[in-house]
Amino acid sequence: MILLSDANVLIDLAHVSGIDVLPRIAATEVLDVVLDECVDDRQPDIAREIQLAGIKVVKAEASWRTESSRFRSAALSVVDTLNLYYAHSRGRILLAADKTLRTRAEREGVEVHGSLWVVEEALSRRLRSAADLCDWLARWSTIGSRLPAPEVGRLRLLLGC
Repeated sequence: MILLSDANVLIDLAHVSGIDVLPRIAATEVLDVVLDECVDDRQPDIAREIQLAGIKVVKAEASWRTESSRFRSAALSVVDTLNLYYAHSRGRILLAADKTLRTRAEREGVEVHGSLWVVEEALSRRLRSAADLCDWLARWSTIGSRLPAPEVGRLRLLLGC
């Protein structure tokens, strides 16, 4: 199992100092074009955190733009289609928060999960304490992360928040 992370999941995890959890769940990759989307004034250290965690940065090849065109739609960005193409063609599990990307990935037979799955995996593998994971959920709610309320509620019950 190899994970391929989209920007929103990495940004969510950076807000809670949780990027290091991903490669402890499974080998993790990020496309260089996705990494470029992550780096901004609010997350100036995200590239360093990704590197320190041991996440592999994959250079998107120019030919992938053509090959990913079959996934292109008005609702998906070029970066989204590159991520979907790479996950589909390389058998990666895609980590994404964007509903349109998730729906398209599922339709293409790509296994896809989001930030809440990472919380569940971190709990089941004992990578973080329940208290720490409760803090993640609380902090995500204050930064405007668009997580589904029913799933957040279910996780809060599971964690004892």
